[in-house]
Amino acid sequence: MGLNQHKQCVSKAKIRFNNRLKQYGQSIGTYDEPVMKLLLSDHRCLSAYDIADKVSEAGKRVQPVQIYRSLEKLMNLGVVHRISTKNSYIACYEEGDCKTGQFLICTECKKVKEVESNLIENEITASAEKNRFSITSQTIEVLGLCAKCQKT
Repeated sequence: MGLNQHKQCVSKAKIRFNNRLKQYGQSIGTYDEPVMKLLLSDHRCLSAYDIADKVSEAGKRVQPVQIYRSLEKLMNLGVVHRISTKNSYIACYEEGDCKTGQFLICTECKKVKEVESNLIENEITASAEKNRFSITSQTIEVLGLCAKCQKT
């Protein structure tokens, strides 16, 4: 992804973040903005401990529990995703509401690409219906190597 493309992603995500705060009548917490800014700095997933360390570099020591509170709020706003297989987090760059959580995760550089496949979503929904299963949450995390890491 080119620098210009990334700037557009960040700009849209910031607007979405501010719109969500207004929509849910919430204010920006002490660590919400630094956490969001850090997650938007790259398309890599970061653990709460990584985030706490990086936020602490800018001033006084931040405890991971403070970061977890902020991450929970940001996830509830729909602007951050939890990547369970990596116990880490990534900003959501999608416009509007994220309908599915489908991610391609590079195990080498930790970059994450959020994708949307209606085919996969439809198959899971059909399988759930066939098995009389009620889906409450759906996340697909595919681990592998991105194009750049495959070349090295």
